[in-house]
Amino acid sequence: MHNHFRSKEISWLSFNERVLQEAANPEVPLLERVKFLGIYSSNLDEFFRVRVATLKRLATLGDRYRELNIPNPVETLRQINAIVARENQSFNKAYTQVIKNLADENIHVIDNRTVPAKHQVWLKEYFQDNVAPRLMPIMLKTSAKLPQLKDNPMYLAVRLTKKNNTGRPAHSIIEIPGDLPRFVVLPKSGKTTLIMYLDDIIRYGLSEIFLHLPYDHFESYAIKFTRDSELEFDDDFTDSVYDKVAEGLLARQGGFPVRSNYDATIPPQFLRLLNKKLNLSGSDNLYPGARYHNRKDLIDFPQLGRSDLLYPPPAKVAPKRLKRIIKEGFFSALKKKDLLLHIPYHSFLIFIDFLREASMDPLVQSIQVTQYRLAKNSFVARALMAAAHNGKDVTILVEPQARFDEGANIAWANEYQRNGVRVILGVQGLKVHSKLCLVSRREHGKLRRYTALGTGNFNELSAKVFSDHLLITANCEIGDDASAIFEFFERTYKAPKLKHLVAAPFNLRNFIRKRIQIEMANARKGIPAGLSIKVNNLSDLETINLLYDAANAGVKVRLIVRGMFSMITGPESPAPSIEAIGIVDKYLEHSRMFIFQNEDSPLVYLSSADFLPRNFDSRIETVFPILDSKLNKQLRDFFELQWRDNVKARILNKTLSNRFRRPKEGEEKIRSQFVLEKQFRS
Repeated sequence: MHNHFRSKEISWLSFNERVLQEAANPEVPLLERVKFLGIYSSNLDEFFRVRVATLKRLATLGDRYRELNIPNPVETLRQINAIVARENQSFNKAYTQVIKNLADENIHVIDNRTVPAKHQVWLKEYFQDNVAPRLMPIMLKTSAKLPQLKDNPMYLAVRLTKKNNTGRPAHSIIEIPGDLPRFVVLPKSGKTTLIMYLDDIIRYGLSEIFLHLPYDHFESYAIKFTRDSELEFDDDFTDSVYDKVAEGLLARQGGFPVRSNYDATIPPQFLRLLNKKLNLSGSDNLYPGARYHNRKDLIDFPQLGRSDLLYPPPAKVAPKRLKRIIKEGFFSALKKKDLLLHIPYHSFLIFIDFLREASMDPLVQSIQVTQYRLAKNSFVARALMAAAHNGKDVTILVEPQARFDEGANIAWANEYQRNGVRVILGVQGLKVHSKLCLVSRREHGKLRRYTALGTGNFNELSAKVFSDHLLITANCEIGDDASAIFEFFERTYKAPKLKHLVAAPFNLRNFIRKRIQIEMANARKGIPAGLSIKVNNLSDLETINLLYDAANAGVKVRLIVRGMFSMITGPESPAPSIEAIGIVDKYLEHSRMFIFQNEDSPLVYLSSADFLPRNFDSRIETVFPILDSKLNKQLRDFFELQWRDNVKARILNKTLSNRFRRPKEGEEKIRSQFVLEKQFRS
């Protein structure tokens, strides 16, 4: 077994640095750069809540970590701290530049100290009417115990004194309301737009909040906690899953802080008081920061009608044959040819149209769907509940442990049941990550099955920014396989027998192993052999070693990996011929595609699964073949175009330095996402 294996956490930080590169790139539209800053910050929050929290638990194992075939968690945590500190400097530099560039566009982010006189009356009224009623300060006293501060909200730690420096200071904690916009646009005056952080509006009104206390000077410092997000469930399913999730969500709010951010300008004495009150004294989880935290809110920075500072929205493009589908109806058209959607280049609303037709079609008997993440006001959910009202037998497998969507999914499960939809709430011991929709229709006295299989969630909001594929097919054997998987959800003691689909945890690992071994055998015989793989994450040790062996056997191995990448590539790697790139651009690359050379008859599969141990061993995942020869070729061309990207592709080398791949002399520039937009629009 090879020992050339990189910590997936370190490789993930390299991915997030690629996001930060986009935020700092002056060629990216300005408001998109603001959004990339928010995405970077949101990603980092989740990284601490999940990965760092896990590493801290593993660090308690001592030397036993070696049994898990992972790098030393203590050393990994040390590296993480160094990388995050370095990236934090890059973030602050990019943020400062973005604020300056916004000012160049007459968009000024001001604070409580720089509010123009002509806006002060309006701002005072906004504070009194909207903000002040939501603020309930907690006074810090030496003897009183401070309540548990929550995970998501931010807080202002306030020091109250007198300007003449008489008397003892007081201290307070104020939760910044989460139900108000983080950014408030002040009334426009001329061509200038002024924007304030909600934090600064609170700072502006502190004298009113503490009006009845004998203080006239207020200093405020932002603080924030990122807590261990892991929801721990035992395997006793006799208790209500609803209760378990509710208890887990409550416990998450009180999880151990894995990162405590504070304004670095806070006086040391005040910081010591806070740490003592919060039981953080001596903690290694304290991270000094800037004036503002929760920069993930930059994702929702006001767009101000400035489309000139944004990427053009996804074109509302449909496959050329959609006009015929609309005329004939989905079921008639699908019997002639499969439909493959490339999202967001094709509109996800086509899938909504499919569900709507199924909900009204008198021959449709049942609809079965897996749900991992839905949009807040989901069109998918509306269509499924309408189908139930129309007398269809609708069953939805709701995954109660979709990280950070647990509460939303439980709410959806309750809403479904109120509307006559049958709910299966998860599968014991496994997380259901498959994206499956099965429609059964009675035709000429027999059931005919129509299956939708995706690489991404059935979510119309994320479909605007996530690059995914969605196959809708009338293939009977694929329909039978999908039916067998849904039957497993009902009777989990019986593993599904599948003809075309591959499913984890039953046979995905073995399938990948065999397909790689076939390519290796072909290479040794002198037969063309190749593996072209696109995933979000690649960190499964067995698969990595197989890919090393395949490349050394003569198989051409090409990898497009967005996030975690634990392989070592390049001249000094175990398999120098392996090439790997990562693409970060306008859309978030999310699709998973496996292409096996298979002599001269390439096999193309799409999947919901990444190459991580959890996807192989502890999740329900689905891999599905593209059997139509034209669609097979279309996806291979899709991969080839992305592989040739020399504008937004970064080379994933040994050091993960995020060096851009650039055109060679005489070579045209290829920005794959933009080329795909143009191709699918034509």
